[in-house]
Amino acid sequence: MKRRRELLVTTLVVLAALLASLLLFVSQGFWNQQTNDAPDTIIHNGEIITMEQSPAQVQALAIRGESILAIGDESDILAMGGPSTHFIDLGGRTLLPGFIDSHSHHIGDRNYVNQSTPEEAIESVLSSGWTSISELFVNQDRLDELRTLDEEENLRIRVNAYLPLSWQFERFGDWYEAYQPGQEFSSKLRIAGVKIFMDSWFTDWLHYFDQIELESLVQEAHDAGYQIAIHSVVENATDIVLDTLEAVLGGESNQLYRHRIEHLVLLRDDQIDRMGSLGIIASFQLPWFNSDWIEAQSFPYLQDYSHLAGRWRDIVQAGIPSLGSTDFPWNLGEVRSAMRTLSMAVTRIGLQELTPLDWMLNQTLSVEQALRIMTIDAAYGTFQEDVKGSIRVGKLADFVVLSDNPLTVPESSLANIEVLMTIVGGVAEYTAPGQQFLSTVYVGASSQTVVGSGQIIKMEMVDRTRFELATTWTG
Repeated sequence: MKRRRELLVTTLVVLAALLASLLLFVSQGFWNQQTNDAPDTIIHNGEIITMEQSPAQVQALAIRGESILAIGDESDILAMGGPSTHFIDLGGRTLLPGFIDSHSHHIGDRNYVNQSTPEEAIESVLSSGWTSISELFVNQDRLDELRTLDEEENLRIRVNAYLPLSWQFERFGDWYEAYQPGQEFSSKLRIAGVKIFMDSWFTDWLHYFDQIELESLVQEAHDAGYQIAIHSVVENATDIVLDTLEAVLGGESNQLYRHRIEHLVLLRDDQIDRMGSLGIIASFQLPWFNSDWIEAQSFPYLQDYSHLAGRWRDIVQAGIPSLGSTDFPWNLGEVRSAMRTLSMAVTRIGLQELTPLDWMLNQTLSVEQALRIMTIDAAYGTFQEDVKGSIRVGKLADFVVLSDNPLTVPESSLANIEVLMTIVGGVAEYTAPGQQFLSTVYVGASSQTVVGSGQIIKMEMVDRTRFELATTWTG
């Protein structure tokens, strides 16, 4: 009897030890799982504009890897933090989706502004608030350079490459068919489409194609599945382009292809109507058509065509899918900044701050319209509205932090808003000199204290897997 009791006690002790070990193993495993699932970064304490209809604004967001993990109220997002989470305290500043420059030559034509290396151009792009750019003339040499930068992890921004099929009277053949439409080399570099030059500028009014040749070239690229961007400045060239696109589409929706016309400097009412019915994307340059730009370009006679010129408001209000861009450096090499670009779209006031003419003011955009065509609508222009252009769970963590909210400051102050941080794929690729955002996180046995530029937040541990907001006070 005594031996049975001893055996029973021993068995119970062993079982208790095994149970304790099992519970410890499970709890540690659960803790490690929860720790691994914690966000890499939490951004909070600011005005976060999503560019979505609902919610239009949130207090905080969480990032894991390259993507947005969660958005919402500050207390809920902060409670997701783990021991390895980094906290970025906005200190009341404004965060938006990263700006997208839909037509540019920042890297390929950098020599025009005396930048000798692509790395120098990329740094300028980031400091200007752009997280994505479309390079509208990427020949084989430029594509090779971009691929090398990408492979060496030096690209740092997202680039959509458009492969040229022509330049003035030159024809480049079918070299582009070595690549696939939408081909991705990485999350930073992809083939977006092809580029055709229909005309030059309205100083010479030259057409480089008749309709027969243009339609043949466009049909070939269209049948291969490429998005086609056609440079067309004057209205009689645009007539030929629209005839060509209508014939090639053959009654199909352009939403499947998203062919686009670049520049559209002069445009008639009937052409706007026609673009709307065909669903052709309008790609125009927001730093153009202000008084000092016209004067610098020596286009005083443009006043005779002012009823056709720079009709950005008419295009947007007609519901035509629209993209806003810089065409840097072919805007005199002066306007690279996303905020200066936004300001010019809204005010038509240039760098010399000359008074805009009435016909310019008649075509200004609202801040909301300009922001859309530089973010979510711009993403639509490259078939990427599901992965970037707004702040939504699952999208890429591409953001820009601004010193002020462009939706609330006076329009006259838009150009003075500073880019303080540019984040690409959850990585702060640019931070303005003198700015401090990254919080210091102290993790203890029962609490973690987040010390940021604007607040000190104490998070009390509820259990081994989560914290709850306990106290907030000004730091």
